Amino acid sequence: MERPIVLVISDNADFADAVTSRWQTERNSPRFLTSSVPLGPGSFDLAISGTTEASVFEWLQGFAKPIIRVCRTNGHSSQSSSVVHIPEIDGWPDLVITVAKQILEREKIASDFAQLSDARSQMEREASLGRYILEMRHSLNNALTSILGNSELMLMDDQTLAPSLRLQLETIRNMGMRMNEILQRFSSLQKEMQLVEQQSWNKAAKGVGAGV
Repeated sequence: MERPIVLVISDNADFADAVTSRWQTERNSPRFLTSSVPLGPGSFDLAISGTTEASVFEWLQGFAKPIIRVCRTNGHSSQSSSVVHIPEIDGWPDLVITVAKQILEREKIASDFAQLSDARSQMEREASLGRYILEMRHSLNNALTSILGNSELMLMDDQTLAPSLRLQLETIRNMGMRMNEILQRFSSLQKEMQLVEQQSWNKAAKGVGAGV
């Protein structure tokens, strides 16, 4: 998550000033939005509400974002776990900012974890594809050997082979050779990976032995 965006909304003009002016005195303050800015999905990361209008509060919940609601009474309460209620008592801006920081940190951790999970899934898919290619390498080599061998035999017939057919056979042979080079590279990579894995195991074994 980049610099978080906090929406501050209230029917009291002093509410936004109390939150933003206090928070901006600290390092790494977020960016602030007000209710006058057009909003859409993903417009903000956290909402701080001081409104007494139930309809406005319900509208905020529709964004499925964490909300801090500051109020003097318990009216318009919500059962949602994403809503934190803070009483409007002396020093409430400090309490709001403290809670907001914790929520934003939690959201950042969740965002980072989701990105790591996506990266891991991508790596697992690529690893599965790599293992499949390695397993099929022998079958592909056999097929390529047959293609290359037959194309070479046909190219040896200089008398009856038409120029256009010769050109096509040369293309088949050249592409087969390129595919063979790629497969040989996979074999080299497999050996390199096995060597690195063996070195890691040896290093780990030495570490265990030294600790005994």
